[in-house]
Amino acid sequence: MKSTQIFKTILLALPFLILLYVFFLRDRIDTGDGIGGGSYDLTKPYTAIGIGLYALILSLVLLIQDAHGNRVFLLTGIILLIVTIIMGVRSF
Repeated sequence: MKSTQIFKTILLALPFLILLYVFFLRDRIDTGDGIGGGSYDLTKPYTAIGIGLYALILSLVLLIQDAHGNRVFLLTGIILLIVTIIMGVRSF
């Protein structure tokens, strides 16, 4: 693998790992108040919005750079965006 492919893989894997932690593992590990305090935890909506914007910008950058050469990364970014939208809708 080239170093650019490794870098792009890391850029796509980090948001997925953050989503995995916030939406599936965080409630089992730590039952704290999270962002916003009070009775409603705003961590999940803020994470979904942030990662959704990140995935959208990353997909646009990959599309602008070289759509044909980045087709696997672009497809992965679009799938990440769709998964983020679904998880965000579930959290609201």
